[in-house]
Amino acid sequence: MSEITELESRLAAAMTRIGNAIEAFSAGEPEAAVSAEELEQARKSACEAVQRAETAEAEVLRLQQALEAETTAGAQLRERVGSLKSMKDRQQERITELEAELRAVAEQCSADRGELDELISVLEPLVREQTDA
Repeated sequence: MSEITELESRLAAAMTRIGNAIEAFSAGEPEAAVSAEELEQARKSACEAVQRAETAEAEVLRLQQALEAETTAGAQLRERVGSLKSMKDRQQERITELEAELRAVAEQCSADRGELDELISVLEPLVREQTDA
């Protein structure tokens, strides 16, 4: 942005010099008048300053568009991160539920094993009796 300001001030100075030269020439003050060469140099300088200012403005516009694109991308990323965090929380809740179910099934399995062991201990003497007889 400082480059644009500098170019604008140089352009304004060149335009002022051109204006002063034209006024002096129109007033018939040849000693104050600027030579055609100086006038042409001032015009060239003004044209170059205008071109640089236009180039700088185009660059600023390009950078603003890039910033807008980055801002949009950043917003999309924040939204995606939020979505992933939400999904992670839901998955963690489901894992907790499944772990609770697993513990309940393991407890039931242990209870069933205890009941089977009890039945085996009751049936074992009967089976021995049958095989001995």
